[in-house]
Order: sequence, then C-alpha cells, then structure tokens
Amino acid sequence: MLPVGYFPCTQDVSEEGNVSGLIDELMEQAELCEEVGFDGFFFTEHHQQEDNYLPSPVLLSGMVGARTKRIKVGTCVLLAPLYHPIRLAEDIAVIDQATKGRMIAAVGIGYQPPDFDAFGVSLKQRAGRTEECVEVLRKAWTGDAFSYDSKYHKIENVRVTPAAYQDGGPPIWLAGWVPVGLERAGRMGDGWIADPIQSLDVIKDYAAQYRAEAEKHGRKPYIVLMRDCVVGESWEACVAKSEPTMVTHRYYYEGGAYVQDKHLEAVKTSGDLTFELLAKERLIAGSPDQCLEQLQMWKEAIQPDYVMLRMRQPGGPAQKEALEDIRMFGEKVIPNL
Repeated sequence: MLPVGYFPCTQDVSEEGNVSGLIDELMEQAELCEEVGFDGFFFTEHHQQEDNYLPSPVLLSGMVGARTKRIKVGTCVLLAPLYHPIRLAEDIAVIDQATKGRMIAAVGIGYQPPDFDAFGVSLKQRAGRTEECVEVLRKAWTGDAFSYDSKYHKIENVRVTPAAYQDGGPPIWLAGWVPVGLERAGRMGDGWIADPIQSLDVIKDYAAQYRAEAEKHGRKPYIVLMRDCVVGESWEACVAKSEPTMVTHRYYYEGGAYVQDKHLEAVKTSGDLTFELLAKERLIAGSPDQCLEQLQMWKEAIQPDYVMLRMRQPGGPAQKEALEDIRMFGEKVIPNL
C-alpha cells in the first residue's frame, strides 16, 4: 500500500481567531487520521503571519505523538536555517524517543523574508545553514561527543542526549524545487519532497534529476509527492467547496510559483484559473474513485514512495467538513492504493 501522510492547515480558519481551538482541531484531525489509515501527520513552518499561524512544527509534532500510537509525526517542512542545530537535535531526539521511532524530520531552506527577519538570519545564508544543520543532526543523533567546524555556531566536544530512538536518527527529507535543491536532496537527504503545485511533466523532470543525483551519491531515492486534495461524494460536491483551494492556488500563481506548462497556455491572469484546470494534474480532486485514478496516474509517472496531502486551506472548510473529508479519504481511497 502506498503510504499517505497528512499536512494540516495550521492557520485559524474561524472568524473568532481562536488559537487554542485550532490546536484542539489539529489534535482531533490527527487522531482521526490514525483511525482511518493515514500513515503520518506533518507540520509546516512560517513566522510573523497575520492569520494565527502556528509556527512551531517540532513542538506540534510532539503533541500529536503524545495523542497517537501508530502514525508517524514530523515536519514538512521545518526551516532549517532558523535553528541552532544542537537545540534542534535535542528536541527531535526527545520526540523520537517519546514516540518510539515515529519521528520524521523534513527540512527546507525557506524563502519568505519575514521568516528570516524574525530571527535575524540572513536569507543569503539559508543554503549553507541548511547543509550544516543536516550534517550536525546526523552526528548529534548518534549520542557520541563530536565537534563540527561550523561557519555559524561554535560546536566543540558536544554530546546530545538522549540519542535518537531510530538507529542513526529520524529520516531527513529535503525539499528542493530548483536544480541546486534537487542536487542537495540527492546528495544529503533520505528523501526528496516534490513541489506541491507543479504539473505532472514538471514533477517528472524534477524526479528524474533527483534520482540521478541520489544514485550518483550512493543514496537510495525516496520520493515524497505533495498535493492539495479536494475529495467529495461527487465531482459536483467538490466543485461546490473548491473556493478555498482556488484562493490558495491563485496566490501561488500571482507569486510566480507556477512553472509554465501546456495547461497554462490560455491562462493570462489568476482569474483564468479554474478548478477543472487545476484538477487535471495539480490537485488530487473529485470522488474517491477519481482520486484513485489521479493517484494511479502519479504512481505510474513518477513512482512516489510516499504521498503527502493537504485537505484544508486557510479559507476552510470548517472542522466538521474537514473531518468528514479525512474519513472519506481514509475509508474509501487509502485501502485501494
């Protein structure tokens, strides 16, 4: 069975701006994901957001780990340049121990200036800091004392305790959506996280580049496919509740994030985007059978090892419908993958 993880919307979607209520909703979603067959529950990271975004993916992963018994927990992705790697290694190792090896650390270099401004970190250092972070994490999780010639920190004869529960530490997945990022994932990562918004041909090309780099560096390729998902009893039901997803993707388009492809030839502005157009390859959308067909298309094209889905956007749906969507996908799609 192809494992499916869930990455939730960590912005408050209510008009009240109830952050504590959002945390309760996330825990409820995680418990349901475990009940209906999802493989993991993962958190993203941003800072200085205006929508009550929860900025602590490692802490939230531990909270979910304490509320569940089977599913993996982790980050997808944490912004590695913003952390002291020793502190990060300690926090992740504790969660890995507490969950008896269910932790996954997926990291990225970041791209939004406000994230870096909050910590006084230069955006120009993001690649170097990320590579150092990955190298330090792996040394730290052995439990042995070590030194590291860091450009950004003083790390001399340091021992991180406890050691990680998993031998060698939790898997480290790397996001990368440009050639240098794909090379980094192939050279350093235990997996590569695919761009969540590009079409199949673009992702297929990225996957080929990543696999070549992984094989060149003696690593076994491992591909994590990220997608937004809108599931419903029928196509019409999905169209009726598609607006929050459309708002998110119009934002991506307006920000220049889309790579031009055959599906966008007639699109001149974000207003030209339609749900039907995005559903061709950018989303997993439709009835359970339609979602299965789309996942089968991706499976044949890029052979992913893991699928990561977001089924709730900052604009909704409300918690009741979000839980219904999770249950529908878990009961009617996941068993047939």
